[in-house]
Amino acid sequence: MKKHKHHVVPKHMGGSNHPSNLVELTVQEHAEAHRILYEKYGCIQDKLAWQGLAGIISNQDLIYTLLSETKKGDKNPQWGKPAPNKGIKRPGIGGRKKGTKWSTEERQAKEQMHKSDEHREKMSKVWNNLERNKKIGLAHKGKIGAASGKRWYNNGVQETYSATPLDGWQLGRKPKIKKN
Repeated sequence: MKKHKHHVVPKHMGGSNHPSNLVELTVQEHAEAHRILYEKYGCIQDKLAWQGLAGIISNQDLIYTLLSETKKGDKNPQWGKPAPNKGIKRPGIGGRKKGTKWSTEERQAKEQMHKSDEHREKMSKVWNNLERNKKIGLAHKGKIGAASGKRWYNNGVQETYSATPLDGWQLGRKPKIKKN
């Protein structure tokens, strides 16, 4: 029968490898010793040792739990420290700072680029990619959009999107006035 060396005072609690702190136990006895230690002191290391030795959890789950639990709260090296990017604005659309306006030249250059045959050909490959489109469709499947059950209403001056009809408002969007 296989024997395990068990630390009477576990290493995570300051125990040493001195022979006076080691006892030989069977696997079942070793699991039971850690269960008793866990119930007495509540240390996650003893819980995981007990469950791992008893075959309650897999080694993969044991390692994952141990790594995630030991980084919680004040055990996290970032605990109490400010975020490294605090106060630094992250770029908005196009890699520019949020709130930065497009110049007329930049806007015209973008529009020209979008109208080019090269750009249209490149984007048609993206838009016509069946695998991409299927993934997007599956990601949205079963989700209800914000517009579900809502309709446009207008009073001739304003328009709004509502789930219930409004008094004095008519169904539909307000007519657009063409500017010459």
